[in-house]
Amino acid sequence: MKQFDYSSWALDTLLVHSMKLSHTSNNSGKPTVEPIYTSTTYLHLNAEMLDQSFSGRLPTGEPAYVYARQGNPNARTLEEVLAQAERGVGAVVFGSGMAAIHAAFLASGLAPGSKILAAQDLYGPTIGLLRTVFVPVGVEVVLYDLCSPKVTEIVRAEQPDVIYVETISNPLAKVIDLDIISAVAQEVGAISIVDSTFTTPYLVRPIEHGFDLVVHSATKYLGGHGDSTAGVVISARNSMTEQLRTYATMLGAMLSSFDSFLITRGLKTLALRMERQCNNALEVARFLQEHTAVERVHYPGLPAHTQHSLATRLLRKQRYGGLLAFELREQTREAAYRFMDKLRLCLPATTLGDVYTEVSYPPMSSHRNLTASERQKFGITDGCIRLSVGIEDVNDIIHDLDQALLS
Repeated sequence: MKQFDYSSWALDTLLVHSMKLSHTSNNSGKPTVEPIYTSTTYLHLNAEMLDQSFSGRLPTGEPAYVYARQGNPNARTLEEVLAQAERGVGAVVFGSGMAAIHAAFLASGLAPGSKILAAQDLYGPTIGLLRTVFVPVGVEVVLYDLCSPKVTEIVRAEQPDVIYVETISNPLAKVIDLDIISAVAQEVGAISIVDSTFTTPYLVRPIEHGFDLVVHSATKYLGGHGDSTAGVVISARNSMTEQLRTYATMLGAMLSSFDSFLITRGLKTLALRMERQCNNALEVARFLQEHTAVERVHYPGLPAHTQHSLATRLLRKQRYGGLLAFELREQTREAAYRFMDKLRLCLPATTLGDVYTEVSYPPMSSHRNLTASERQKFGITDGCIRLSVGIEDVNDIIHDLDQALLS
């Protein structure tokens, strides 16, 4: 069955009308909101059609379902809209962002003797995954500052099989030059993977910059409401999409129909939320930059940020994301705890990207499994606070931060 080409639609329109990418139909009237398919198994008209359905598609090209571990209509709708949003050829959703990252590495063809070159500023559990799962089976993992102006020389010297980066790093908001990374990856024959959780397709589409695989923790901005856990990998190649689907099925890492529904619903307001969060974050960053209790602010929207020009070129609509970090002038864990305990509106939560403003202390949460010396090497001080700015009135956010800082 020939699909309508939605590529001419703006991202905002595509996300609102995700139901049009659903393959469900009802001759007595099609609902505007896709039903939630909780069934674990699916029946077919005859044994021949059941046999054909194990491939995942009917001869007509329509998706076919057999067993929930192999996919469900809600997950397929979410995959379709995210593939379109990121301008990929296909997408596969997973039960969490970490499951998506794991599958992306597997789909890249890693084997004993392979080398992963990864940005040293990665999310802590991603580094943990590399060290815990891949190093013991003979995969070499090398961490470098891939925001360095010498990144091309680094990649050429290392000759990696896979390069893994994040569009904006966690928590220090460093911006990666997607064009340089993808170009040198192609030069050395490496698979390029980027975690684009912090930017979402609203700010940048890495496949348009030459990347092979794009990963999101859909738990964060894509879902946006703190009520579902999910991950997704979008591929620039059909062959890698099939590999990803195979791993999702074999590892049992599928996304449930209910969580698929919630993420799809969240996407409808992604553009509106990101616009508000980016605008709020810039105002908050400017406020913190002038506060007497703050030593330094890490936000690419500030002209003082070393990568402001790169961020301005790379990110859409002169917006720089909803996440920032700042360092307390008193560089101690005790001062960080006092600040967090005084907050009344902002939530001390170990997540980000929700409609709420959320504050996290990286040495306690995202980077707790790194040693103190590793954190210092990566620039994560004992006074570092990560702030995921929400959609509340920005003056209320600023007032809460101010009273908590004045301890």
